[in-house]
Amino acid sequence: MSSRKKAPQGMYSAQEAIAVIGIPSTNFYSLVNEGTIKKIVLPDRKEGYYSKAEIDNYARNRRALQQPYSTEKLHFGLALNEDIPAIHALTASVSGGEAHAVPEEILRAWIRKNPQAVHILRKGTEIVGYISAFALSEATLDLRLRGKLLNRTLPIDDIMPFISNTTLSLYIAEMAVKHTDAFIKDNEPNPDKPDPVARLLGARLIRETSRFINGLKKQGIVIKELYAVGTSPFGIRMCRELGMTPVDLLEGVRPDRIPFKIDLQQSSQSVIMRRLRVV
Repeated sequence: MSSRKKAPQGMYSAQEAIAVIGIPSTNFYSLVNEGTIKKIVLPDRKEGYYSKAEIDNYARNRRALQQPYSTEKLHFGLALNEDIPAIHALTASVSGGEAHAVPEEILRAWIRKNPQAVHILRKGTEIVGYISAFALSEATLDLRLRGKLLNRTLPIDDIMPFISNTTLSLYIAEMAVKHTDAFIKDNEPNPDKPDPVARLLGARLIRETSRFINGLKKQGIVIKELYAVGTSPFGIRMCRELGMTPVDLLEGVRPDRIPFKIDLQQSSQSVIMRRLRVV
Protein backbone atom coordinates (compact mmCIF):
# COMPACT_ATOMS: atom_id res chain seq x y z
CA MET A 1 0.00 0.00 0.00
CA SER A 2 1.33 3.44 -0.91
CA SER A 3 2.18 5.73 2.00
CA ARG A 4 1.98 8.85 -0.15
CA LYS A 5 -0.43 11.37 1.31
CA LYS A 6 -3.36 12.58 -0.74
CA ALA A 7 -3.08 16.14 -2.00
CA PRO A 8 -5.26 18.66 -0.13
CA GLN A 9 -8.40 19.90 -1.83
CA GLY A 10 -7.68 22.33 -4.64
CA MET A 11 -4.11 21.10 -5.05
CA TYR A 12 -2.13 18.52 -7.00
CA SER A 13 0.79 16.40 -5.90
CA ALA A 14 3.91 16.70 -8.05
CA GLN A 15 3.09 13.45 -9.86
CA GLU A 16 -0.46 14.62 -10.57
CA ALA A 17 0.73 18.01 -11.82
CA ILE A 18 3.28 16.38 -14.13
CA ALA A 19 0.58 14.14 -15.58
CA VAL A 20 -1.84 17.03 -16.14
CA ILE A 21 0.74 19.19 -17.93
CA GLY A 22 2.17 16.24 -19.83
CA ILE A 23 5.89 16.91 -19.50
CA PRO A 24 8.89 14.96 -18.15
CA SER A 25 9.53 15.32 -14.43
CA THR A 26 12.91 17.00 -15.05
CA ASN A 27 11.19 19.74 -17.05
CA PHE A 28 8.53 20.15 -14.39
CA TYR A 29 11.05 20.65 -11.60
CA SER A 30 12.99 23.10 -13.76
CA LEU A 31 9.82 25.19 -13.99
CA VAL A 32 9.43 24.97 -10.23
CA ASN A 33 13.04 25.97 -9.58
CA GLU A 34 12.82 28.99 -11.87
CA GLY A 35 9.56 30.10 -10.22
CA THR A 36 7.27 29.59 -13.21
CA ILE A 37 5.25 27.09 -11.18
CA LYS A 38 4.86 27.79 -7.47
CA LYS A 39 5.53 25.03 -4.96
CA ILE A 40 3.42 25.15 -1.80
CA VAL A 41 4.57 23.45 1.40
CA LEU A 42 1.85 23.30 4.03
CA PRO A 43 2.52 23.39 7.79
CA ASP A 44 3.46 20.01 9.26
CA ARG A 45 4.05 18.52 5.80
CA LYS A 46 7.27 17.83 3.94
CA GLU A 47 5.72 17.27 0.53
CA GLY A 48 5.24 20.10 -1.91
CA TYR A 49 1.86 20.67 -3.54
CA TYR A 50 0.72 22.76 -6.48
CA SER A 51 -2.36 24.89 -7.00
CA LYS A 52 -4.84 22.99 -9.15
CA ALA A 53 -6.06 26.22 -10.76
CA GLU A 54 -2.50 27.26 -11.64
CA ILE A 55 -1.55 23.86 -13.06
CA ASP A 56 -4.76 23.53 -15.07
CA ASN A 57 -4.28 27.03 -16.48
CA TYR A 58 -0.65 26.32 -17.38
CA ALA A 59 -1.66 23.11 -19.15
CA ARG A 60 -4.38 24.91 -21.14
CA ASN A 61 -2.01 27.69 -22.17
CA ARG A 62 0.67 25.21 -23.17
CA ARG A 63 -1.72 23.29 -25.41
CA ALA A 64 -3.01 26.51 -26.97
CA LEU A 65 0.50 27.82 -27.62
CA GLN A 66 1.66 24.56 -29.16
CA GLN A 67 -1.35 24.22 -31.43
CA PRO A 68 -0.12 26.53 -34.24
CA TYR A 69 3.06 24.47 -34.50
CA SER A 70 1.42 21.05 -34.31
CA THR A 71 -0.71 21.54 -37.44
CA GLU A 72 2.07 22.71 -39.75
CA LYS A 73 5.50 21.14 -39.95
CA LEU A 74 8.72 22.98 -39.29
CA HIS A 75 11.50 22.65 -41.85
CA PHE A 76 15.20 23.29 -41.24
CA GLY A 77 17.59 24.04 -44.07
CA LEU A 78 20.19 26.27 -45.63
CA ALA A 79 19.33 29.94 -46.05
CA LEU A 80 19.24 31.42 -49.54
CA ASN A 81 19.85 35.00 -50.60
CA GLU A 82 16.12 35.65 -50.87
CA ASP A 83 15.76 34.71 -47.18
CA ILE A 84 18.16 37.42 -45.99
CA PRO A 85 15.63 40.28 -45.49
CA ALA A 86 13.37 38.05 -43.37
CA ILE A 87 16.35 36.77 -41.36
CA HIS A 88 17.50 40.32 -40.67
CA ALA A 89 14.01 41.41 -39.63
CA LEU A 90 13.62 38.42 -37.32
CA THR A 91 16.97 39.07 -35.64
CA ALA A 92 16.23 42.79 -35.23
CA SER A 93 12.89 41.97 -33.60
CA VAL A 94 14.55 40.08 -30.74
CA SER A 95 18.01 41.65 -30.45
CA GLY A 96 17.28 45.26 -29.58
CA GLY A 97 16.41 46.61 -33.01
CA GLU A 98 17.99 47.18 -36.42
CA ALA A 99 21.24 48.56 -35.02
CA HIS A 100 21.99 45.31 -33.21
CA ALA A 101 21.30 42.90 -36.08
CA VAL A 102 24.00 41.98 -38.58
CA PRO A 103 23.36 43.96 -41.80
CA GLU A 104 21.94 42.13 -44.79
CA GLU A 105 25.06 42.64 -46.90
CA ILE A 106 27.17 40.96 -44.20
CA LEU A 107 24.83 37.98 -44.07
CA ARG A 108 25.14 37.63 -47.84
CA ALA A 109 28.93 37.77 -47.56
CA TRP A 110 28.89 35.02 -44.92
CA ILE A 111 26.87 32.79 -47.25
CA ARG A 112 29.20 33.50 -50.17
CA LYS A 113 32.22 32.58 -48.05
CA ASN A 114 30.64 29.47 -46.53
CA PRO A 115 27.30 28.39 -48.05
CA GLN A 116 26.65 26.14 -45.02
CA ALA A 117 27.10 28.95 -42.48
CA VAL A 118 23.48 30.14 -42.26
CA HIS A 119 20.44 27.96 -41.56
CA ILE A 120 16.78 28.77 -41.07
CA LEU A 121 13.76 27.15 -39.44
CA ARG A 122 10.67 27.64 -41.55
CA LYS A 123 6.95 27.16 -40.86
CA GLY A 124 5.24 27.24 -44.21
CA THR A 125 6.56 30.37 -45.90
CA GLU A 126 7.48 32.11 -42.62
CA ILE A 127 10.99 32.04 -41.17
CA VAL A 128 10.56 31.44 -37.43
CA GLY A 129 14.15 30.60 -36.51
CA TYR A 130 17.68 31.32 -37.70
CA ILE A 131 21.24 30.42 -36.76
CA SER A 132 24.58 31.41 -38.25
CA ALA A 133 27.63 29.38 -37.28
CA PHE A 134 31.03 29.01 -38.90
CA ALA A 135 34.69 28.40 -38.20
CA LEU A 136 37.03 31.37 -37.76
CA SER A 137 40.77 31.65 -37.73
CA GLU A 138 42.11 31.26 -34.21
CA ALA A 139 43.29 34.88 -34.01
CA THR A 140 39.97 36.28 -35.23
CA LEU A 141 37.98 34.11 -32.84
CA ASP A 142 40.12 35.36 -29.96
CA LEU A 143 39.51 38.99 -30.96
CA ARG A 144 35.77 38.37 -31.15
CA LEU A 145 35.64 36.72 -27.73
CA ARG A 146 37.59 39.63 -26.24
CA GLY A 147 35.23 42.18 -27.77
CA LYS A 148 37.76 43.62 -30.20
CA LEU A 149 35.54 42.65 -33.14
CA LEU A 150 31.78 42.73 -33.63
CA ASN A 151 29.93 40.16 -35.70
CA ARG A 152 29.49 42.79 -38.41
CA THR A 153 33.23 43.57 -38.45
CA LEU A 154 34.53 40.00 -38.65
CA PRO A 155 36.91 39.82 -41.64
CA ILE A 156 35.07 37.82 -44.28
CA ASP A 157 38.31 36.20 -45.43
CA ASP A 158 38.78 34.77 -41.92
CA ILE A 159 35.57 32.73 -42.19
CA MET A 160 36.74 29.23 -42.97
CA PRO A 161 34.96 26.78 -45.28
CA PHE A 162 34.10 23.28 -44.11
CA ILE A 163 36.83 21.06 -45.55
CA SER A 164 36.91 17.27 -45.25
CA ASN A 165 39.33 15.65 -42.82
CA THR A 166 39.64 18.71 -40.58
CA THR A 167 38.93 19.43 -36.92
CA LEU A 168 37.38 22.84 -36.26
CA SER A 169 35.91 25.06 -33.58
CA LEU A 170 32.49 26.48 -34.46
CA TYR A 171 31.50 30.03 -33.60
CA ILE A 172 27.77 30.73 -33.24
CA ALA A 173 27.41 34.30 -34.47
CA GLU A 174 23.65 34.80 -34.23
CA MET A 175 20.63 32.78 -33.21
CA ALA A 176 17.05 34.01 -33.17
CA VAL A 177 13.54 32.60 -32.94
CA LYS A 178 10.22 34.32 -33.37
CA HIS A 179 8.61 35.68 -30.20
CA THR A 180 5.02 36.76 -29.70
CA ASP A 181 4.73 40.52 -29.11
CA ALA A 182 3.37 39.95 -25.61
CA PHE A 183 6.73 38.45 -24.61
CA ILE A 184 8.91 41.21 -26.09
CA LYS A 185 10.19 44.19 -24.11
CA ASP A 186 12.31 46.91 -25.74
CA ASN A 187 12.82 44.75 -28.85
CA GLU A 188 14.24 41.91 -26.77
CA PRO A 189 12.72 38.81 -25.17
CA ASN A 190 11.41 39.74 -21.73
CA PRO A 191 13.63 37.80 -19.27
CA ASP A 192 10.86 37.94 -16.67
CA LYS A 193 8.22 36.57 -19.04
CA PRO A 194 9.53 33.68 -21.17
CA ASP A 195 7.64 32.88 -24.36
CA PRO A 196 6.65 29.17 -24.30
CA VAL A 197 6.34 28.94 -28.09
CA ALA A 198 9.73 30.59 -28.59
CA ARG A 199 11.15 28.05 -26.17
CA LEU A 200 9.76 25.26 -28.35
CA LEU A 201 11.19 26.85 -31.49
CA GLY A 202 14.57 27.40 -29.84
CA ALA A 203 14.83 23.77 -28.80
CA ARG A 204 13.91 22.62 -32.30
CA LEU A 205 16.47 24.98 -33.83
CA ILE A 206 19.21 23.61 -31.58
CA ARG A 207 18.22 19.99 -32.22
CA GLU A 208 18.42 20.57 -35.96
CA THR A 209 21.76 22.37 -35.61
CA SER A 210 23.04 19.43 -33.61
CA ARG A 211 22.02 17.10 -36.43
CA PHE A 212 23.83 19.37 -38.87
CA ILE A 213 27.00 19.15 -36.77
CA ASN A 214 26.68 15.36 -36.69
CA GLY A 215 26.21 15.41 -40.45
CA LEU A 216 29.52 17.21 -40.84
CA LYS A 217 31.20 14.17 -39.31
CA LYS A 218 30.12 12.16 -42.34
CA GLN A 219 32.12 14.65 -44.42
CA GLY A 220 35.15 14.05 -42.22
CA ILE A 221 34.70 17.37 -40.40
CA VAL A 222 34.90 17.18 -36.61
CA ILE A 223 33.63 20.08 -34.50
CA LYS A 224 35.59 20.01 -31.25
CA GLU A 225 34.27 23.16 -29.56
CA LEU A 226 31.38 25.60 -29.78
CA TYR A 227 31.84 29.30 -28.99
CA ALA A 228 29.30 32.08 -28.60
CA VAL A 229 29.05 35.54 -27.04
CA GLY A 230 25.98 36.32 -24.95
CA THR A 231 25.14 40.02 -25.19
CA SER A 232 21.64 40.09 -23.68
CA PRO A 233 19.90 38.42 -20.73
CA PHE A 234 18.17 36.07 -23.18
CA GLY A 235 21.39 35.22 -25.02
CA ILE A 236 23.35 34.66 -21.82
CA ARG A 237 20.62 32.42 -20.42
CA MET A 238 20.46 30.45 -23.67
CA CYS A 239 24.23 29.82 -23.57
CA ARG A 240 24.00 28.60 -19.99
CA GLU A 241 21.05 26.32 -20.83
CA LEU A 242 23.16 24.83 -23.62
CA GLY A 243 25.64 23.78 -20.97
CA MET A 244 28.23 26.30 -22.15
CA THR A 245 30.64 27.81 -19.64
CA PRO A 246 32.11 31.34 -19.56
CA VAL A 247 35.51 31.74 -21.18
CA ASP A 248 38.14 32.89 -18.69
CA LEU A 249 39.36 36.17 -20.19
CA LEU A 250 40.72 39.34 -18.65
CA GLU A 251 38.92 41.58 -21.15
CA GLY A 252 35.68 41.57 -23.07
CA VAL A 253 33.68 40.28 -20.12
CA ARG A 254 30.90 42.34 -18.53
CA PRO A 255 27.62 41.48 -16.80
CA ASP A 256 25.86 42.12 -20.14
CA ARG A 257 28.54 40.50 -22.33
CA ILE A 258 29.88 37.03 -21.62
CA PRO A 259 31.85 34.83 -24.05
CA PHE A 260 31.03 31.13 -23.73
CA LYS A 261 32.40 27.80 -24.92
CA ILE A 262 31.69 24.10 -24.66
CA ASP A 263 34.05 21.24 -25.43
CA LEU A 264 32.02 18.76 -27.47
CA GLN A 265 34.67 16.09 -27.06
CA GLN A 266 34.22 16.14 -23.29
CA SER A 267 30.53 17.08 -23.04
CA SER A 268 28.35 14.53 -24.80
CA GLN A 269 25.65 15.76 -27.12
CA SER A 270 23.06 13.99 -25.02
CA VAL A 271 23.89 16.32 -22.12
CA ILE A 272 23.40 19.38 -24.33
CA MET A 273 20.12 18.09 -25.67
CA ARG A 274 18.85 17.20 -22.20
CA ARG A 275 19.39 20.81 -21.13
CA LEU A 276 17.50 21.99 -24.19
CA ARG A 277 14.38 19.93 -23.71
CA VAL A 278 11.37 22.18 -23.48
CA VAL A 279 8.03 22.11 -21.74
